[in-house]
Amino acid sequence: MLATIDAPWLSDADRERYEWHRNDLRRRVHWEAARGLELSDEMIDTTTAYAALLVAGYEPREAPLHLVAAVVFRDGTYLDQGQRPGPVRGSIDASPRRLAGQSGHGRGPVVLDWRTIRRDVVAPHRGTNVIVHEFAHKLDQLTGFADGMPPLPSRTARDAWAQTLGTNFRRLRRRGSDGLVRMYGATSPAEYFAVTSEVFFSRPDDLHDRLPRVYDRLAEFYRQDPALR
Repeated sequence: MLATIDAPWLSDADRERYEWHRNDLRRRVHWEAARGLELSDEMIDTTTAYAALLVAGYEPREAPLHLVAAVVFRDGTYLDQGQRPGPVRGSIDASPRRLAGQSGHGRGPVVLDWRTIRRDVVAPHRGTNVIVHEFAHKLDQLTGFADGMPPLPSRTARDAWAQTLGTNFRRLRRRGSDGLVRMYGATSPAEYFAVTSEVFFSRPDDLHDRLPRVYDRLAEFYRQDPALR
């Protein structure tokens, strides 16, 4: 069973919210398996386990995952030739790429490769989690744009986010990966947010030690401190 997660940093209140969001996703979202793959409870339970973790710090009334209306599982990665945000805000990248997941704009479906999910869950030390990645994109879209800046409470918070994540995004593009944040995060600010979110939840201690300011910005947004164990 892949649906069990280890999140010892969550408070009792966090866990109550976590279970609420998880149950909400189970009953509200349309779940589907494509291209001959058979939908299973394990797929749904595993996905809700990790998706709800992102919003355990948020009250149900805030409805942070309301854009998630449907999740489609695939058996293997696939080639995407559609347009997406480029590395500069307002730019478009239309080059083909092979994907393990995709987050449709607005209430468009979240597409997930079940093989990749299984790999990520059994090897969290890799710092990758396609569920966290695609659901982070849904949170990013709450502002109306997938630009790497999710909803933040103040101008000060937005300025700090832009300074910290923008600086580190550009550094990744310039210097390459040091093995913690993978190069896919250099694709665009939106992908940098999603990739660092993966690391935040799967390798929080490493992110805290090596990119402490990025860690702090993510901890403020997610209202969680996973390096606190």
